[in-house]
Amino acid sequence: MSVTIKDVEHIAELARLEFDEKEKEKLTHELNDILKYIGKLNELDTSNVEPLSHVIELSNVFRDD
Repeated sequence: MSVTIKDVEHIAELARLEFDEKEKEKLTHELNDILKYIGKLNELDTSNVEPLSHVIELSNVFRDD
């Protein structure tokens, strides 16, 4: 899946944003780069990775009483 200038124009219209042609080309390129990176992440084997509820382990700072 790749993003076209038409897609960027449609998204801009929905968000009520205006871009010139140079900005549209730049956004198209940047969105396609993001999608390529997500594609690489989808190739990773995460079957042995345990799901997390929070990235940083938290502990209660209050006293027991």
